[in-house]
Amino acid sequence: MDTPSTPVALAAIVHAGKGSADALLLEFIQALRAQHYRVYGLVQGPAIQKGDHSLRTVQDLDKGTLYPITQNLGTESSACRLDIGALLHASEVLRQALDSHADLVIVNRFGIMEADGQGFNDEILALIDKGYPVLTVVSHTHLPAWRAFTGGLAVELEPEHQALWNWFESSRQAA
Repeated sequence: MDTPSTPVALAAIVHAGKGSADALLLEFIQALRAQHYRVYGLVQGPAIQKGDHSLRTVQDLDKGTLYPITQNLGTESSACRLDIGALLHASEVLRQALDSHADLVIVNRFGIMEADGQGFNDEILALIDKGYPVLTVVSHTHLPAWRAFTGGLAVELEPEHQALWNWFESSRQAA
């Protein structure tokens, strides 16, 4: 990531385990929307039961559309269940946010795909290049990759309401 000429409004909620930051993020989004801020992007969605297995989803904050992002590889499989094609399909939501005049864009995770240089990385870079504040969630496991990806320019937030509000207010002042 090149050093920008203006401050980067990019942050990640650093969490300890699966789903531990999701409720906090949703509450924050609801509070922002209650104050008429425009928040777009993707959040973790509910699991979809399909036969004898469940699929993880991401949800479009604007339209409510669910995108299944995992695939059933069978009970004996130990391979990664993420569906790259499905992630590509869901990434359209983030590309549409580029023309949304959003006050904040949410990227559901900086996870294993992003840590490997794939996933939503291109969309994150495009959003911050266009000046949008971007908020995501990262686990301690992927924190070194997050720091490398952002060049240390992103803010790492504790999973606390006040930390989110303080960052959001400072990102708006910087924009």
